Amino acid sequence: MEVVAVPSLPKQTHRYIAADEVINSLLDLRPEKWGLPPFQDWIEGTLPSEPWYIGGPVVKGLGRGSKVLGIPTANLSTEGYSDVLSEHPSGVYFGWAGLSTRGVYKMVMSIGWNPYFDNAEKTIEPWLLHEFDEDFYDEELHLVIVGYIRPEANFPSLETLIAKIHEDRKVAERALDLPLYSKYRDDPYLKITSSKGQ
Repeated sequence: MEVVAVPSLPKQTHRYIAADEVINSLLDLRPEKWGLPPFQDWIEGTLPSEPWYIGGPVVKGLGRGSKVLGIPTANLSTEGYSDVLSEHPSGVYFGWAGLSTRGVYKMVMSIGWNPYFDNAEKTIEPWLLHEFDEDFYDEELHLVIVGYIRPEANFPSLETLIAKIHEDRKVAERALDLPLYSKYRDDPYLKITSSKGQ
């Protein structure tokens, strides 16, 4: 018998070294690795999901996105989202982002502990796939998450981490042009009215 372990506690994979494979969640199970027929629900490197929603003001993170990675993320506070975070395993997701004064953009995001940096807490780090001229801290940001790309992973170097993040961007950008995902660009949750100047 071959064993695939799915630890229920984060950062505990070392306890399952006897398993043939340790995965973050059942989203990451690949039956074809074990001589079984592959799942048919993956589409162009993405796994569709029922849309789920997160929103709040953009907060200052640890500054790693822009300074270390060259990838400016628009961090959200995890406060009030413990149920959502426990329901969705750590990994890389994608969808649409609405900013109260700027519009709707494609988005790829990580949820988790970011093993390369060994975060102490689970974080929500969306990357809006658009070039902005300025920061937008405290601006209201709403996310509609429509699919999954890959599990959270550790990387041997900063360069390999950055390369993988850019690969995630390409996967998300292509996928969000598919009708299956593009229809969510018009989700009412993304249409935020700004209270500034009213």
